[in-house]
Amino acid sequence: MKNNKDNNTKGVKATIVSFFVLMFVGACVALYLPLRPTISESENRELTKFPEFSISALMDGSYFSGISTWYADTFPMREMFMNANAKIKSFYGIGDSISGFSDNYAEDIPEVGEDVEPATLPAQDPETTAENKTQSQTEKEDETEAKTEIKTEAESEEDAEDHIIQELGAVLIVDKSAYEYYNFVQSTADKYASAINTTGAKLKGKARVFDIVVPTSIDINLSPSVRQGINTSDQKKATNYIYSRISSDVTKVNAFDALYEKRNEYLYFRTDHHWTARGAYYTYYEYAKSAGITAHPLSYFEEQDHGEFLGTFYNDSGKNTTLEKNPDKFYVYMPKGDIKMTVTDKNGNRTNPPLIADASQYSRGLKYLAFIAGDNPYTHIVNSSITDGSSCLVIKESFGNAFVPFLTANYGEIHVIDYRYWSGNIASFVETNGIDDVIFINNMSATRNKSIINKLAGIS
Repeated sequence: MKNNKDNNTKGVKATIVSFFVLMFVGACVALYLPLRPTISESENRELTKFPEFSISALMDGSYFSGISTWYADTFPMREMFMNANAKIKSFYGIGDSISGFSDNYAEDIPEVGEDVEPATLPAQDPETTAENKTQSQTEKEDETEAKTEIKTEAESEEDAEDHIIQELGAVLIVDKSAYEYYNFVQSTADKYASAINTTGAKLKGKARVFDIVVPTSIDINLSPSVRQGINTSDQKKATNYIYSRISSDVTKVNAFDALYEKRNEYLYFRTDHHWTARGAYYTYYEYAKSAGITAHPLSYFEEQDHGEFLGTFYNDSGKNTTLEKNPDKFYVYMPKGDIKMTVTDKNGNRTNPPLIADASQYSRGLKYLAFIAGDNPYTHIVNSSITDGSSCLVIKESFGNAFVPFLTANYGEIHVIDYRYWSGNIASFVETNGIDDVIFINNMSATRNKSIINKLAGIS
């Protein structure tokens, strides 16, 4: 009896010792710098860098806080664990959210009329209730949509076909392409318009201000017959509402119609929520016309094929096999001129990467980082070949990355602010730097994201 007890005690001790040995070895491995990743393919971003030491950072505690964030964000085999988690979720039809879920309540989009006044800050978020539509409201909207819907002969034939549809959380997969749902939120749309109006009013007579709301692929590429039965708001109607709330101090650029007209071209990635460089080009062309500057043809830029791409939809769908077997092609359009770019990252470090990197050297999940080195608080671009003193400021989220390179054909100096990470005041920045044109560019999904629109309002 005693021997059994001793054996049990020894077994427990051995288990405890083994546990702590594994913990110690794991900690040592985790601290070994060469094993720690620097880029996340699944999230399409650079991971947190080890913080630079300074006395001030040490005194206010931010140095150790930065180390803690770096340690958690760059844990060895982090990508493997995240991919395994995504795969497990996919077994249950669960995908991580891009920026919303398909079952979110979509608020009614107000009809645009003469009584709609431009929005102003500070915007009070109106109370909203999830009331069901009456039958008459639904019939009225269906009638309006039927009158305004434009179909080509090719679209009509496509509508008659059967489609393979998969719904995985925030990702909708139809045949070989993935889409993100859009749910209109009036209070956030109003706050977006308010932020734009605030900047427009402050810069009136000092700089021109433009606003570009970019539709996402679901309203441009998805077959009308499939889209009709999906819980997603009408982006054309939502854009019209937002633009009706923006004052005459701001020039509104009609990206929706420009892209819809070219919808049979390769404007959006099928495995990623971003647009392609070609989609960004057509919006640049529309912007140039609105701004009264030279709208260069696409042939002005050198097309380059940088290989295959698998983006956020692929990862957020649990690495769906349909998307994996049908990767995107990643094309870039290189501008002309003596162009130099300086990037200030989230840690305040400055580097000089190329305007458009050689994405053929990137892994398939990271190619969108090729445009202006990804998302950074501040980027400064100079085209020394343009000597007329022209300058612009682009205030953007990630959709703007593919748009910015085309502007180097028209401006000698381009400032780029990613408002999600930059702190400051737009009007003060414009006046200090003598900027001519200010361009807000946001994809439609961003205009319903309360968190990032609050950040935009904070710097306006």
